[in-house]
Order: sequence, then C-alpha cells, then structure tokens
Amino acid sequence: MFDLIIKNATILDGTGADGCTGDIAVKDGKIAEIGSGLTGALREIDAAGLTVSPGWIDSHSHSDRSILSNPEQTEKVEQGITFSIVGQCGSSQAPTGKISIEEFMRQAAATPQGSGAAMLVGHGNLRTMVMGTDNRAPTAEELERMKELLRACMKAGAIGLSYGLVYMPGCYAAQDELVELAKVAAECGGIIAAHLRNEADLLVESVQEFLNVITASGCRGVFSHHKAANRMNWGKVNTTLAMIDAANDAGADIYLDVYPYCASGTSLQTRFFPKQFHPEGKVDVRSLMKDPALREEIRTWGRGIWGDDLSWTLVTVCPGHKEYEGLNVNEIAALRGQEPYTAVFDLLAESGGQTQACFFMMCEEDIDTILKHDRAMICTDSGVAGTLEKYHPRLRASFPRALRKYVREDKVLSLPEMIRRMTSLPACVYGLQGKGKIEIGADADLCVFDAEKIADRADFVHCQYRNEGLAYVIIDGSVVLEQGVYNGTRAAKVLTK
Repeated sequence: MFDLIIKNATILDGTGADGCTGDIAVKDGKIAEIGSGLTGALREIDAAGLTVSPGWIDSHSHSDRSILSNPEQTEKVEQGITFSIVGQCGSSQAPTGKISIEEFMRQAAATPQGSGAAMLVGHGNLRTMVMGTDNRAPTAEELERMKELLRACMKAGAIGLSYGLVYMPGCYAAQDELVELAKVAAECGGIIAAHLRNEADLLVESVQEFLNVITASGCRGVFSHHKAANRMNWGKVNTTLAMIDAANDAGADIYLDVYPYCASGTSLQTRFFPKQFHPEGKVDVRSLMKDPALREEIRTWGRGIWGDDLSWTLVTVCPGHKEYEGLNVNEIAALRGQEPYTAVFDLLAESGGQTQACFFMMCEEDIDTILKHDRAMICTDSGVAGTLEKYHPRLRASFPRALRKYVREDKVLSLPEMIRRMTSLPACVYGLQGKGKIEIGADADLCVFDAEKIADRADFVHCQYRNEGLAYVIIDGSVVLEQGVYNGTRAAKVLTK
C-alpha cells in the first residue's frame, strides 16, 4: 500500500527533458514507483491536465532568520519552494555572540520546518566574532582564528561560506582574506557564494575579484543574484558572463543565481551610505547623519550618479513612519516638504538605518540574458514575511513569476529547462542528495501545478497576494499545500552537510 499516488500528470523529472504522462507513487517519504495505472494508496490525487515536477529549490534565501522563530515558512511553501539555501550575503544566524553554530544547528534540527533548508555560514559572522566591525585587515592570528571558526562551522553542518562584500564588516575585507577562508571551505568539501563588492559601476572589477578568489582557492563558487545596476551599466552582464564562462573553460566550477525582477531590495543605508563614507569602526547612522558636511558629501556623490530624481526607490519598511511604506522617496520628500536626499538622510537618522526599500535599477534585457545562461539558478533573495506587512514581492512570488513571465509569456526558456534551473541544477550545485529529480528512491518533494495558469499576483504595492495555479505541494511525502494555501504541516527539516 502506497501512502500517495499522483495520477495522470505530465511529469517533468527536473533534468530538462520533455514531459510525459504518468503516475507517481510515494511511500515513506520517498518516490516508490513511476508508471501508469498505479493503484493502492491511502490517498490519490488526480492531476489530469496538471504538471508535476520536483519541489522547487530556492538557491539563495535568507529564511535562516525564521528557522527558529517562524518555522512554518509560509511564503516559501505557497510559492512551491520545498528547500532553500540560507545564510547568504555574508550573514547567517550563527555563530554570533549569543549562539554558537553547534547550538543553532542543534535547535534547528529539533524544529520541524514548513520548508527545508541547508545553511551557509556568513563571512561577516566570522569577522565580527574575531575582530568586531573594525575597518582593517586581520592580523595573522585573527585570520587563523576565523579559519578555525569556519572549520568548526563546517563540522557542525554548514555547507559552505557566503560573502557580503557590500555590507559591513565584509566590505572591509581584502581579497587575500577572502582567498584564505575560501581555501578552508574547499578543504572541508564546501562551496562559496558572494554578494559582490559592487553590482554597478565596478561590476566587472568585482566579478574579477570573486573569480580570483574562486580560482586561487579551488572552491566551487556561486555569484549571488547576478545583475547590473543603474542604466549606464546595463549590458555589462554580457561581459561578466563571458568572464565566468572563460573561468569554467579553464577548469573552475562556477554558477550564478538570479531573481526574476528588475528591482533589488535591501536597506536604504546600503544604497545611500556606502563604504567610502564610513568612518573607522562601527557606523552609528543616527549620529553621523547629524553631520552637515557628510550629508553634503553623500548628496554630491548621489547626484553624480542619479541626479535629483529618487522615484526609483520605493520604501517598504520604515520604522516610526508606517505611512511612508509603499511610497517612493520623491513622494515621501513631498509629504515632508524636503528635497529627496534630505528625506533619505532624515529617514536613515530617524530609523537608525533600519529603513528598507526596493530599488528599480535593472533592465529586462539583462535578466533575460542571465536566465539564458545554462548555469543560472532561480532564487528569491528573501526570507519570510513574519510580522512584515510590506516587502519585495520576490519573497512570495519569485518562482510562479519565473514560470509565468519568462516561460509562458516571454518564452525566454522552455518549461522543462526552467524547471531544471529550479530543481536539479541547485540540488547538484549544493550537493542535496535525493532532491531535485523525480526518480525512484528520491525524496518525495513535489509540486503539482497548472502550467497554463500558474502566475504571481503579488506586486510592490499588494505584496501579500497569493499566487495562482499551484495545486499541491508535497514535502517528504506529506501534502503541505492544497489549491495555493499552506495547511500548516511542518514536514521538512534543516539538513546538515
């Protein structure tokens, strides 16, 4: 007796092969049989007219922030994500001064999840644990301590190391520090991923820096949420992808991920208060924004890039000013009777740098170009909403959007190929045994959807709208979503290397 049979579905096995009609039987959390006319199960799902694929894998996620506090991972499940790679952009939930990696992994393993995960350890965590937020190179002793801490993290179950080279304190690290730590990740059989130092004017130079780290260390590498920001840099991805291809041809093993939107999402501080304006040590935004000379210096810099129009910056989270959430900076400035840069500086001061925003800085042609690269994976670059009411819609809708816009409407990729980017490719890159393919013995993580109707409904104003066309999500053999709605079952877990 099987636990579940999905009947009469178009089966896409995750390899990029064309689909075929058949049945899938599940037993004890595994795919037990694939064929036609299968019978004898506790539950049957008639999927005639629907497509079944492996569960979708978010190749770049920040949902480690909710593993202990919000383990349901609702928005992950409701867009078909059955597994995520977390701890990205140089920041992970452990180790910190409050919790060790061993204790975090112990608690995570004991907490059933709505959607599964494996964790990278953040370079920023290692640096902060050893040398705080100092803007300097580590001593030889400090570098050794970071390396030993990384080894301990890998031993505790982390699958690799992530860099956040635009954020503090990762932005203070030189290439030789990055290489030495990458060598440890390689030594431990791990992987490295990087949010580059610059995704705009210095994109090519920043890509070269991470290529140097990858080739010098011999570690497998992933370029995080690859993009070219600001109009004057559009098209540079043709150069950067050629650089990646050349490195792979020379023997490297390099991949990239991409979210299917023209707007990025991060803090207002990251965009308008970059590294070159940081004083030594920890940045106290509230006090620094009181300095008229610093404000004028940043304003002059910003005007040189963007002019006086900041309408491309949409505020999504604004502590102390909820009425600004969903408005762009120009609109907020008008309400406050200020020019746009003054409004930005005051928001930074009033929120202590905690204001979050979406930045409409990329172009569709670049997204198409990146998606066509055969080593590009789909991601959300997001966690889950928790108590947030406004957020980038990628948090809820990245994967249905990829299928609607870039498969069905724009025909950038075929359906089988897009499914490969969402399943077997990230499973292979991150070493997720038993995931990413529909084959006998694989984990029964599955998505059942209407390929002609699946669509994202969330946008930058109505970010909470549920997706359409996702009929069922199955994790470890348990049905966790029906007709687009998560049923609360926590059938997944955090995996260790």
